[in-house]
Amino acid sequence: MKCRHLLAILGLAVLSAFMGMPAHADDPMVNEAQSDLEKAWNPAGDPPSNDDRTALLKSALGLLQKVPAIYHGHRVKAMGFIQDALLELQKGDSDQKATDLIHSAVDEVRDMSGAD
Repeated sequence: MKCRHLLAILGLAVLSAFMGMPAHADDPMVNEAQSDLEKAWNPAGDPPSNDDRTALLKSALGLLQKVPAIYHGHRVKAMGFIQDALLELQKGDSDQKATDLIHSAVDEVRDMSGAD
């Protein structure tokens, strides 16, 4: 009887662990948010205009707000960096802080998606 309970608990634990592992890289909203953030960051060239960056950041923020909260804080951190970047852009970004904030958001979303 004890063995049966132990096996049931063990089976339930394995099932719970398996069900708790999301397919991060397959989440289209995470992938789209990452794409928007990378376009706003654009490390390979000139950054887009502040208006274009604002639109991309708002799009990424909206997508991340819809993503399930299963990403162990990366989602919340990314949204915080995006909101801070939006504030910097709204103020004119005279210190060029928005680029660093967007880069930080990209890193957090990459951690969510499992991309390197």
